[in-house]
Amino acid sequence: MWVLGRLAFTFFLVFSTGWAVFPGGFGTLHFRESHPGLAGQLARLCWWFVLLVHPLALYRVWSGDVVGYWLAALVAMHVLFFLIFVRNVGTR
Repeated sequence: MWVLGRLAFTFFLVFSTGWAVFPGGFGTLHFRESHPGLAGQLARLCWWFVLLVHPLALYRVWSGDVVGYWLAALVAMHVLFFLIFVRNVGTR
């Protein structure tokens, strides 16, 4: 049963990584164009942080040290990042 849970979490991580890469990348690019300077750099830094947490969470899942708060923290990071920085995800 634990293998099914880990596979489900891995499936979720793959899709959330794709969601962070493509819409998050386009949104961060548009945010940086409209907010040059420190705010744009902060958006880029947060985007990289969101991207780098996914492999860490995947490692924690398969090494056996994960608890439910990893999923909640990852979802919260996505929601906050997209609410704060990512407004325009169009490709123009």
